[in-house]
Amino acid sequence: MRNDIYFDPMTVEWVMAHCDIVRLGVQDGDSVYVVPVHFGYELDEHQHFHLYFHGNAAGQRASLVQAHPHIGVEMETDYQLLPALQDSAFSARFRSVIGKGTVKELTDAADKVHALTVMMHHYVARMPHPLTEAMVEQVHVWRVDLDEVSCKVKNPDHDWQMILEQLGHALETTDAVTASSQKSAADENQE
Repeated sequence: MRNDIYFDPMTVEWVMAHCDIVRLGVQDGDSVYVVPVHFGYELDEHQHFHLYFHGNAAGQRASLVQAHPHIGVEMETDYQLLPALQDSAFSARFRSVIGKGTVKELTDAADKVHALTVMMHHYVARMPHPLTEAMVEQVHVWRVDLDEVSCKVKNPDHDWQMILEQLGHALETTDAVTASSQKSAADENQE
């Protein structure tokens, strides 16, 4: 079993809170249409995630999610290439979330105000003026109810390790670059 993938809502939320963009993967005939969007999220009382996004009702994304409401999502943050002593031993440090669920358009004005407020709070701590139902009348908003979601924390640095431990995860502290360098040094010593 992999030790860098987590399924608990608290760890997923920790990663999701640091992501700026979510990519939606929507069925498009015999292919997949992938589109990055701004988003907001919330975790309900049953520990299920709901993502919100907005857009143009006349666009390709809108027509595809209406025709194929089962979608995949992906987001990542803090990507860093980790160089190594040996050229082939590169690795990376990052946090990411993947999931799948069902999308539906929100039509009730109060629901749209709530969703857009959640989105805004994902990016700014305080909104200067609250949204009103009149302000969102022409805005198209969708909600993704995630059925499955997990996150990956690849090669956590010291700060991430401390947070993961606070979230209840025991960690193996050797990262991929260190392990690869140690293996290379051991191979050289055997020659």
